[in-house]
Amino acid sequence: MLPVNEGAPRGGAAGWRTLSAVCALAVLAAPQRARAEQLCDQEWDGRALVIQIGERKNDGTPLEPYDPQQPMNPYEFPGDRYLFREKGMVYRAVGRFQDRAEGKEALKLVYNEMPHLYTGAYPPLLSTPGAYLVTNSPRCTISRKNPVIDPASWILEKDGVMLVGAQSECNKGQLTKTITVVSCDGMKNLLTESVSAPCDAGRVTSCIHPVVPGVFVFEHSYSAPVQGTQLHLRVYDVPKKKRLHSLEAGHDGGPETELMSVQDIDKDGVPEIVETIAGTGERTSVLKWTKGKFTKVKAP
Repeated sequence: MLPVNEGAPRGGAAGWRTLSAVCALAVLAAPQRARAEQLCDQEWDGRALVIQIGERKNDGTPLEPYDPQQPMNPYEFPGDRYLFREKGMVYRAVGRFQDRAEGKEALKLVYNEMPHLYTGAYPPLLSTPGAYLVTNSPRCTISRKNPVIDPASWILEKDGVMLVGAQSECNKGQLTKTITVVSCDGMKNLLTESVSAPCDAGRVTSCIHPVVPGVFVFEHSYSAPVQGTQLHLRVYDVPKKKRLHSLEAGHDGGPETELMSVQDIDKDGVPEIVETIAGTGERTSVLKWTKGKFTKVKAP
Protein backbone atom coordinates (compact mmCIF):
# COMPACT_ATOMS: atom_id res chain seq x y z
CA MET A 1 0.00 0.00 0.00
CA LEU A 2 1.29 3.47 -0.84
CA PRO A 3 1.87 5.85 2.07
CA VAL A 4 -0.91 8.22 3.11
CA ASN A 5 -0.10 10.54 5.99
CA GLU A 6 -2.72 12.97 7.31
CA GLY A 7 -0.73 15.99 8.32
CA ALA A 8 2.36 14.80 10.15
CA PRO A 9 5.66 15.89 8.50
CA ARG A 10 8.30 13.39 7.50
CA GLY A 11 11.76 13.48 9.00
CA GLY A 12 15.01 12.59 7.29
CA ALA A 13 18.36 13.84 6.07
CA ALA A 14 18.91 17.28 4.59
CA GLY A 15 18.25 17.76 0.90
CA TRP A 16 15.31 16.60 -1.25
CA ARG A 17 13.34 13.74 0.27
CA THR A 18 9.68 14.05 -0.77
CA LEU A 19 7.56 16.02 -3.22
CA SER A 20 4.68 17.96 -1.63
CA ALA A 21 2.00 18.77 -4.14
CA VAL A 22 -0.09 21.04 -2.03
CA CYS A 23 -0.83 24.58 -2.78
CA ALA A 24 -0.52 27.00 -5.59
CA LEU A 25 1.42 29.26 -3.33
CA ALA A 26 4.87 30.62 -3.72
CA VAL A 27 3.75 33.42 -1.45
CA LEU A 28 6.31 33.79 1.29
CA ALA A 29 4.43 36.34 3.32
CA ALA A 30 1.02 38.00 3.33
CA PRO A 31 1.51 41.78 3.18
CA GLN A 32 0.36 44.04 5.99
CA ARG A 33 -2.75 45.93 4.95
CA ALA A 34 -4.65 49.01 6.01
CA ARG A 35 -7.64 48.37 8.24
CA ALA A 36 -10.19 49.13 5.54
CA GLU A 37 -8.64 46.68 3.07
CA GLN A 38 -10.27 43.31 2.69
CA LEU A 39 -8.55 40.00 3.35
CA CYS A 40 -9.92 37.33 1.01
CA ASP A 41 -9.27 33.62 1.38
CA GLN A 42 -9.12 33.09 -2.38
CA GLU A 43 -5.60 34.51 -1.98
CA TRP A 44 -4.61 31.74 0.45
CA ASP A 45 -4.26 28.03 -0.06
CA GLY A 46 -7.07 26.06 1.45
CA ARG A 47 -6.51 22.77 3.18
CA ALA A 48 -5.78 20.16 0.51
CA LEU A 49 -4.13 16.80 -0.04
CA VAL A 50 -0.84 16.86 -1.91
CA ILE A 51 1.69 14.32 -3.10
CA GLN A 52 4.84 15.25 -1.21
CA ILE A 53 8.08 14.26 -2.97
CA GLY A 54 10.83 16.28 -1.35
CA GLU A 55 11.97 18.79 1.23
CA ARG A 56 15.02 20.92 1.90
CA LYS A 57 16.26 23.68 4.17
CA ASN A 58 15.01 27.11 3.18
CA ASP A 59 18.19 28.81 1.95
CA GLY A 60 16.48 31.75 0.30
CA THR A 61 16.46 30.22 -3.17
CA PRO A 62 13.36 31.35 -5.10
CA LEU A 63 10.58 28.78 -4.91
CA GLU A 64 9.12 27.01 -7.91
CA PRO A 65 5.48 28.20 -8.13
CA TYR A 66 2.44 26.00 -8.54
CA ASP A 67 0.98 26.07 -12.06
CA PRO A 68 -2.79 25.35 -12.04
CA GLN A 69 -2.54 24.64 -15.78
CA GLN A 70 0.06 21.90 -15.09
CA PRO A 71 -0.93 20.64 -11.61
CA MET A 72 1.32 17.56 -11.78
CA ASN A 73 4.44 19.64 -12.37
CA PRO A 74 6.65 19.88 -9.26
CA TYR A 75 6.30 23.03 -7.16
CA GLU A 76 7.52 24.24 -3.76
CA PHE A 77 5.97 25.85 -0.70
CA PRO A 78 7.41 27.17 2.58
CA GLY A 79 6.77 25.10 5.69
CA ASP A 80 6.52 28.24 7.83
CA ARG A 81 3.10 28.99 6.38
CA TYR A 82 1.41 25.65 7.12
CA LEU A 83 0.15 24.17 10.37
CA PHE A 84 1.55 20.66 9.86
CA ARG A 85 4.94 21.61 8.38
CA GLU A 86 8.26 22.74 9.85
CA LYS A 87 9.58 26.26 9.98
CA GLY A 88 12.71 26.83 7.97
CA MET A 89 11.87 24.07 5.51
CA VAL A 90 10.73 24.15 1.89
CA TYR A 91 8.56 21.29 0.61
CA ARG A 92 8.38 19.97 -2.91
CA ALA A 93 5.12 18.55 -4.21
CA VAL A 94 2.89 17.72 -7.13
CA GLY A 95 -0.88 17.92 -7.36
CA ARG A 96 -3.53 19.40 -5.12
CA PHE A 97 -6.65 17.42 -4.28
CA GLN A 98 -9.84 17.98 -2.30
CA ASP A 99 -11.07 14.47 -3.06
CA ARG A 100 -9.18 11.67 -1.26
CA ALA A 101 -9.96 9.02 -3.87
CA GLU A 102 -8.61 11.28 -6.62
CA GLY A 103 -5.48 11.88 -4.56
CA LYS A 104 -4.88 8.17 -4.06
CA GLU A 105 -5.18 7.52 -7.79
CA ALA A 106 -2.69 10.30 -8.52
CA LEU A 107 -0.32 8.87 -5.91
CA LYS A 108 -0.35 5.51 -7.72
CA LEU A 109 0.42 7.31 -10.98
CA VAL A 110 3.39 9.16 -9.48
CA TYR A 111 4.72 6.07 -7.72
CA ASN A 112 4.48 3.74 -10.73
CA GLU A 113 4.95 5.98 -13.75
CA MET A 114 6.85 9.07 -12.57
CA PRO A 115 9.82 7.70 -10.58
CA HIS A 116 12.01 10.54 -11.85
CA LEU A 117 10.19 12.84 -9.40
CA TYR A 118 11.43 11.16 -6.24
CA THR A 119 14.21 9.03 -4.79
CA GLY A 120 13.82 5.42 -3.66
CA ALA A 121 14.85 6.44 -0.17
CA TYR A 122 11.90 8.81 0.06
CA PRO A 123 8.91 7.58 -1.93
CA PRO A 124 5.94 9.88 -2.64
CA LEU A 125 3.48 10.51 0.17
CA LEU A 126 -0.14 11.66 0.04
CA SER A 127 -0.54 14.15 2.87
CA THR A 128 -1.96 17.53 3.90
CA PRO A 129 0.20 20.46 5.03
CA GLY A 130 -2.75 21.69 7.09
CA ALA A 131 -4.16 25.18 7.46
CA TYR A 132 -2.44 28.12 5.77
CA LEU A 133 -1.14 30.51 8.44
CA VAL A 134 -2.00 33.97 7.15
CA THR A 135 -0.36 36.14 9.82
CA ASN A 136 3.37 36.77 9.43
CA SER A 137 4.27 37.08 13.12
CA PRO A 138 1.47 35.51 15.15
CA ARG A 139 1.24 36.16 18.88
CA CYS A 140 -1.69 33.88 19.64
CA THR A 141 -1.40 30.19 20.49
CA ILE A 142 -2.61 27.68 17.92
CA SER A 143 -3.72 24.67 19.96
CA ARG A 144 -4.53 21.40 18.25
CA LYS A 145 -6.52 20.49 21.36
CA ASN A 146 -9.20 22.78 19.95
CA PRO A 147 -11.19 20.63 17.48
CA VAL A 148 -11.68 23.47 14.98
CA ILE A 149 -7.94 23.72 14.26
CA ASP A 150 -7.00 20.50 12.45
CA PRO A 151 -9.78 20.71 9.79
CA ALA A 152 -9.05 24.40 9.14
CA SER A 153 -8.19 25.76 5.69
CA TRP A 154 -6.59 28.92 7.05
CA ILE A 155 -5.92 30.75 10.31
CA LEU A 156 -5.75 34.55 10.52
CA GLU A 157 -4.81 36.50 13.63
CA LYS A 158 -6.47 39.93 13.88
CA ASP A 159 -7.36 42.31 16.73
CA GLY A 160 -6.24 39.87 19.42
CA VAL A 161 -8.27 36.87 18.21
CA MET A 162 -7.85 34.14 15.61
CA LEU A 163 -10.23 33.70 12.68
CA VAL A 164 -10.29 30.06 11.62
CA GLY A 165 -11.81 29.22 8.23
CA ALA A 166 -12.88 25.80 6.98
CA GLN A 167 -15.03 24.41 4.17
CA SER A 168 -16.72 21.04 4.48
CA GLU A 169 -16.77 18.38 1.80
CA CYS A 170 -19.94 17.98 -0.25
CA ASN A 171 -22.70 16.24 1.74
CA LYS A 172 -26.26 15.71 0.49
CA GLY A 173 -25.79 18.30 -2.22
CA GLN A 174 -24.43 21.02 0.08
CA LEU A 175 -21.07 22.29 1.27
CA THR A 176 -20.63 24.60 4.25
CA LYS A 177 -18.11 27.37 4.85
CA THR A 178 -17.42 28.15 8.50
CA ILE A 179 -15.42 30.90 10.22
CA THR A 180 -14.80 30.38 13.92
CA VAL A 181 -13.47 33.21 16.08
CA VAL A 182 -11.05 31.72 18.61
CA SER A 183 -9.55 33.40 21.66
CA CYS A 184 -5.84 34.21 21.59
CA ASP A 185 -5.06 31.38 24.04
CA GLY A 186 -6.35 29.00 21.36
CA MET A 187 -8.99 27.25 23.43
CA LYS A 188 -12.17 29.36 23.58
CA ASN A 189 -14.45 29.48 20.54
CA LEU A 190 -16.07 32.90 20.85
CA LEU A 191 -18.51 32.65 17.94
CA THR A 192 -19.11 30.72 14.75
CA GLU A 193 -20.33 32.02 11.40
CA SER A 194 -21.37 29.66 8.59
CA VAL A 195 -23.01 29.69 5.17
CA SER A 196 -24.05 26.77 2.96
CA ALA A 197 -23.95 26.53 -0.83
CA PRO A 198 -24.79 23.91 -3.48
CA CYS A 199 -21.93 21.53 -4.22
CA ASP A 200 -21.76 22.71 -7.84
CA ALA A 201 -20.62 26.12 -6.55
CA GLY A 202 -17.26 24.47 -5.90
CA ARG A 203 -16.24 26.78 -3.09
CA VAL A 204 -17.43 29.71 -1.01
CA THR A 205 -15.02 32.65 -1.07
CA SER A 206 -14.87 34.57 2.19
CA CYS A 207 -13.48 38.07 2.73
CA ILE A 208 -12.84 39.59 6.14
CA HIS A 209 -13.29 43.33 6.50
CA PRO A 210 -12.06 44.80 9.82
CA VAL A 211 -14.32 47.73 10.71
CA VAL A 212 -13.12 48.98 14.11
CA PRO A 213 -11.18 46.90 16.66
CA GLY A 214 -13.25 43.83 17.50
CA VAL A 215 -15.84 44.36 14.75
CA PHE A 216 -15.67 42.46 11.46
CA VAL A 217 -17.72 42.13 8.30
CA PHE A 218 -17.62 38.56 6.97
CA GLU A 219 -18.42 38.58 3.25
CA HIS A 220 -19.24 35.19 1.70
CA SER A 221 -19.87 34.75 -2.02
CA TYR A 222 -20.37 31.87 -4.42
CA SER A 223 -21.76 31.20 -7.88
CA ALA A 224 -23.92 28.20 -8.78
CA PRO A 225 -25.59 27.40 -12.14
CA VAL A 226 -29.15 27.54 -10.78
CA GLN A 227 -28.79 30.29 -8.17
CA GLY A 228 -26.41 32.65 -9.95
CA THR A 229 -24.09 34.73 -7.76
CA GLN A 230 -24.99 34.91 -4.08
CA LEU A 231 -23.55 37.28 -1.47
CA HIS A 232 -23.94 37.03 2.31
CA LEU A 233 -22.72 39.83 4.60
CA ARG A 234 -22.58 39.26 8.35
CA VAL A 235 -21.34 41.88 10.82
CA TYR A 236 -20.10 40.74 14.24
CA ASP A 237 -19.05 42.50 17.41
CA VAL A 238 -16.61 39.93 18.80
CA PRO A 239 -16.18 41.31 22.36
CA LYS A 240 -19.98 41.26 22.75
CA LYS A 241 -20.24 37.90 20.89
CA LYS A 242 -23.09 39.43 18.92
CA ARG A 243 -24.19 39.50 15.29
CA LEU A 244 -25.10 43.09 14.44
CA HIS A 245 -26.25 42.79 10.81
CA SER A 246 -27.09 40.09 8.27
CA LEU A 247 -27.55 41.10 4.62
CA GLU A 248 -28.00 38.94 1.54
CA ALA A 249 -28.08 39.66 -2.18
CA GLY A 250 -28.20 37.60 -5.36
CA HIS A 251 -28.08 38.24 -9.09
CA ASP A 252 -27.64 36.62 -12.50
CA GLY A 253 -25.69 39.52 -14.02
CA GLY A 254 -26.72 42.25 -16.43
CA PRO A 255 -26.26 46.05 -16.50
CA GLU A 256 -29.30 46.75 -14.32
CA THR A 257 -28.14 44.44 -11.55
CA GLU A 258 -27.71 45.97 -8.10
CA LEU A 259 -24.40 44.87 -6.62
CA MET A 260 -23.61 44.86 -2.91
CA SER A 261 -20.02 45.35 -1.78
CA VAL A 262 -17.89 46.45 1.15
CA GLN A 263 -15.55 49.34 0.39
CA ASP A 264 -14.07 52.41 2.02
CA ILE A 265 -15.62 55.02 -0.24
CA ASP A 266 -14.74 58.03 1.94
CA LYS A 267 -11.16 56.82 2.60
CA ASP A 268 -11.43 57.21 6.37
CA GLY A 269 -10.14 53.72 7.15
CA VAL A 270 -13.59 52.35 8.01
CA PRO A 271 -15.45 50.46 5.25
CA GLU A 272 -19.02 51.10 4.13
CA ILE A 273 -21.60 48.64 2.78
CA VAL A 274 -22.53 49.92 -0.66
CA GLU A 275 -25.08 49.00 -3.34
CA THR A 276 -24.40 50.12 -6.92
CA ILE A 277 -25.91 49.62 -10.38
CA ALA A 278 -23.63 47.26 -12.33
CA GLY A 279 -23.84 49.06 -15.66
CA THR A 280 -23.32 52.63 -14.45
CA GLY A 281 -21.62 52.31 -11.08
CA GLU A 282 -24.29 54.59 -9.59
CA ARG A 283 -24.58 54.20 -5.83
CA THR A 284 -28.11 53.48 -4.69
CA SER A 285 -27.49 52.77 -1.01
CA VAL A 286 -24.70 53.36 1.52
CA LEU A 287 -24.54 51.98 5.06
CA LYS A 288 -21.94 53.74 7.22
CA TRP A 289 -20.53 52.65 10.58
CA THR A 290 -21.91 55.10 13.14
CA LYS A 291 -22.33 54.74 16.91
CA GLY A 292 -21.72 51.00 17.00
CA LYS A 293 -23.74 49.91 13.96
CA PHE A 294 -24.16 50.36 10.22
CA THR A 295 -26.72 53.05 9.45
CA LYS A 296 -28.12 54.11 6.06
CA VAL A 297 -26.87 57.50 4.87
CA LYS A 298 -27.39 59.51 1.71
CA ALA A 299 -25.53 57.89 -1.16
CA PRO A 300 -22.66 60.18 -2.20
